[in-house]
Amino acid sequence: MPTFTYVAADRSGTTKRGSVEAANSHEAAELIRGKGLVPVGINAARSAAGSLAVRSTGPLGGAKQGKLAAGGGIAAKDMSVFTSQLGTMLNAGLSITRTLDIQSKQLNSKKLRVITEDLKKKVESGLPLSTALDNYPGVFSTLYTAMVRSGEASGNLGNSLLKMATFLERDAELKRKIKSATSYPMIVIIASVAIILGLFIFVLPKFVGFLTGMNVPLPMPTRMTLAMSNYLVHKWYVLFGVAGVVFFGGRAWFRTPQGIHWKDNVALKAPVIGPLVLKTSMARFTDTLATLFGAGVPLIGCLEMVGGTMGNTIVAATIDRVIASIKSGTALSAAMAETQFFTSMVIQMTAVGEESGSLEAMLAKVATFYQTEVDAATENLTNALNPILMIVVGGMIGWVLISLYLPIFKMAGGIS
Repeated sequence: MPTFTYVAADRSGTTKRGSVEAANSHEAAELIRGKGLVPVGINAARSAAGSLAVRSTGPLGGAKQGKLAAGGGIAAKDMSVFTSQLGTMLNAGLSITRTLDIQSKQLNSKKLRVITEDLKKKVESGLPLSTALDNYPGVFSTLYTAMVRSGEASGNLGNSLLKMATFLERDAELKRKIKSATSYPMIVIIASVAIILGLFIFVLPKFVGFLTGMNVPLPMPTRMTLAMSNYLVHKWYVLFGVAGVVFFGGRAWFRTPQGIHWKDNVALKAPVIGPLVLKTSMARFTDTLATLFGAGVPLIGCLEMVGGTMGNTIVAATIDRVIASIKSGTALSAAMAETQFFTSMVIQMTAVGEESGSLEAMLAKVATFYQTEVDAATENLTNALNPILMIVVGGMIGWVLISLYLPIFKMAGGIS
């Protein structure tokens, strides 16, 4: 039986890591929840030889299927188009095997095309599509397979896939906007550091002889700048060694339960980033919940899968507390209010949806609202960071220039 490694959160928000043996990722998720944990990520375990330990259940060989099961190399756009076309053809009356056959011949992604061919053969052998998808946990998420399973149970697989395609498009767009908002500052910071290091290592040493030959006492800023330049030129390996230790040590720590918990907590409470993370969480929570609930997945099952897609252990643990309250008889909106995490708009719109019997529609409206808020927040963040970065970069370069000119000004003052 295949082994799956997982990252999960307990009720206190502490991250737990481990492994379980299960027939597929869906069963693995159920086993993890049985331990009182909320799954955050589930992956097929790798064997000592480096290939994924996933047993072949179809025509593909074990090694080949194992590599495909890992996912990667499939663009979000390709997945969205694949899912949308699958749903459209099913709604047009084509059989699932005919639909998969057509898809396998027209897909641009070679990897997805091979997977689709294998899915068709598994379905032809009598397996439900959802069960066939379980063999590729790195390609089709637990959320994806749950939508397919719900569509199969309700006899409305085509519409479930179309809902999933729309969700994939919105989720990819949300990630793209977050990435674009954070990538620009990182590029500016890296370029600025490179420029400053270039000045200290290649430019300033050429001025040392000139400045020391002026026979005037060097001002403190000049001495500090030349000392830093001298250190970088002759002891650069120390600086890069320390930077390497800090980088790799920090990366290792951030993979520990304590590091993940600290990072997720800081992300929610940081002055500038925190509000953006909160709005992103609200958008993803309501959008995912509306998509699953609209597909007929039971509320508890919806929340359990939503917690695993949030990417934040604090949020996942909060959703776990909501699930516990609902199981004890509390309404969804009241359970959300007890956590003091969800915004008042999310709680109030959820309450209206519960009272009117239109929970899916209300959640979809909230998701649209917060997606717009995320757009505005990312734009404001970029606009706010631009002048700050320019001031910081200008200040560092200005310090170097002033340090070089101060001795000249001092000598000129002595001459006058």
